Amino acid sequence: MIIAIDGPAGSGKSTIAREVAKRLGLRYLDTGAMYRTVTLLALEAELVPERIDEAGGLAASAPLRFVERQNDLSRVFVGDREVTDEIRGRTVSQNVSAVSADPVVRTVLTEKQREEAAKGDVVLEGRDMGTVVVPDADVKVFLTASIEERAHRRQLQLRAQGVSQPIEELIADITARDAYDSGRELAPLRKADDATEIDTTGMTIEEVINAVIALTEQSTGERVTPTASLPGGAPSTAASSTRSNRELGGPLEADSAASNNWGSRYPLCGMIRGPLDRLLYRVAFSFIPGIMRALFRMEVTGLENIPATGGVVLACNHRSNLDPFFVGSSCPRLVHFMAKAELWSFKPLGWVIETLGSFPVNRGEVDRRAVRTALEVLSAGAVLGLFPEGRRQREKDLGDIRPGVTMFSLRDGIVTIPMVMRGTDRVVRNRLPRFPRVRVAFGPPVQVPGPDTPRPERAAVATEQLVASFRELLEATPEDQ
Repeated sequence: MIIAIDGPAGSGKSTIAREVAKRLGLRYLDTGAMYRTVTLLALEAELVPERIDEAGGLAASAPLRFVERQNDLSRVFVGDREVTDEIRGRTVSQNVSAVSADPVVRTVLTEKQREEAAKGDVVLEGRDMGTVVVPDADVKVFLTASIEERAHRRQLQLRAQGVSQPIEELIADITARDAYDSGRELAPLRKADDATEIDTTGMTIEEVINAVIALTEQSTGERVTPTASLPGGAPSTAASSTRSNRELGGPLEADSAASNNWGSRYPLCGMIRGPLDRLLYRVAFSFIPGIMRALFRMEVTGLENIPATGGVVLACNHRSNLDPFFVGSSCPRLVHFMAKAELWSFKPLGWVIETLGSFPVNRGEVDRRAVRTALEVLSAGAVLGLFPEGRRQREKDLGDIRPGVTMFSLRDGIVTIPMVMRGTDRVVRNRLPRFPRVRVAFGPPVQVPGPDTPRPERAAVATEQLVASFRELLEATPEDQ
């Protein structure tokens, strides 16, 4: 089985190809990363723009290597050097079309791609997969989307990597790249005559994946049984195909107004099904968010900052014991909380909160078991909820941030989202329930230094960035008196 997925920049090719491959138990080849890597090497060798015709030698000699990682783009190496993040930078994006158009570069990489395709059982994505690389592919798909939506998806992807770029610049970059890719003489961007075009504007990840899988079923004439991925990233077997679906989403999502359309949803509240969710959570959060929003007139902002897939550390300020309920009701993804072990002393309560996704941690000590559980949650591509102040703050807006929380932020592929809540400390006063307005704000991902920076320094900078993000969100989020 060979599936070819083509389309312009930002149409969702990488996201869809990767997810379809995992669902169907196929290999995934990110051909765009191959061209980006050669472009990076050409830039470093100062071959761009005058000596691009020499880049073919780099393409032929570069020891490219791909390593799959859970819920994210493949890790890309040149020998022992990882270039995963570097090849997604703006400079590479602005020059990759020119380098890709070089005949020698294209010939070398096309041959490498055909060698991979010849092994079978693969999903390839790029701009000429169905027209040049594998014109005899079993399934050909051409993805499109409006330039505005593609630019916004790219912006979300960059934010998740800690990079900020104005939407106007992204629109200009994508427009220029479309014109170049479509107008080049060698292997121009175009839809194969026998490819199926899918306009992904306004569609969810799940809807596009289902459409591609439906095309696969039509091509083979057989019903395809999608498989889930194991937490460690290995494909599941037929015997384990009943495992829960992974969370889907990422850069294909549109803006905050469309965030309620994310992924595979609970029918009444729009919550995304998570890889570690429980039945009680599904039942409870089919109605709790609506009740909380109605009773407390909840205002939620910044939902567009939450990646809809992959491991996320959700760092929240802490004002009330009810905070986890407000976090769970405002976040579109299931949040697994690291909660104080004292809550488990009353067994019925412990059973309920554990069934809802939380796990205990012994405060005041290094709880290795809790740390292992937290890492398992993140490795499974789920959301880990933490209160980095450690205890509720009654007298001030923000307490001291415990530095240990940032150790999770330093892990490869993990995004840290700051979150603040206003008004939760006034829900109960003098043991009497009240219904104040509650405001919730999710901030942009915390920017963490790269792995070339010493780990202690990375942790210190990450903590400083988290504190600064908290203060900005608190200042921008008013509180009713």
